[in-house]
Amino acid sequence: MRDVSTAGHELSRAELTGLPDTLTLGELLQARIHTDVERYNADPGPVFHGLVQPTDAMRYSDGLRMPQPRTLDAESFLAAARQAVAAGLLAFRLGDEVTADLSHLVDLAVHDEVTAVLRRPVVARSG
Repeated sequence: MRDVSTAGHELSRAELTGLPDTLTLGELLQARIHTDVERYNADPGPVFHGLVQPTDAMRYSDGLRMPQPRTLDAESFLAAARQAVAAGLLAFRLGDEVTADLSHLVDLAVHDEVTAVLRRPVVARSG
């Protein structure tokens, strides 16, 4: 899964493993955010790589710089992402199709790469 700006600049990417062949876009979003947060929480450091930006992090070329490493909360990140989808700030590209419908079924055999398109950064209020 790649994250890009509306101008097409890659912001981040993550490889998700162990997913079913078919799932909803909402389930894919949840898996992505939980993966991002679990990877970071396993070894908190100065840089976070993920779809959702922690409140106090600053974007640099190597990722989202954290002023203080700490444990992050996946549920607050997921809530921020869902709100961004509902507000039209985050959509997903599957081949030539762009959708913000989290109930949309994704066949990973057909779409081996899903792109998250961000109109602006998605920031978690806490965590």
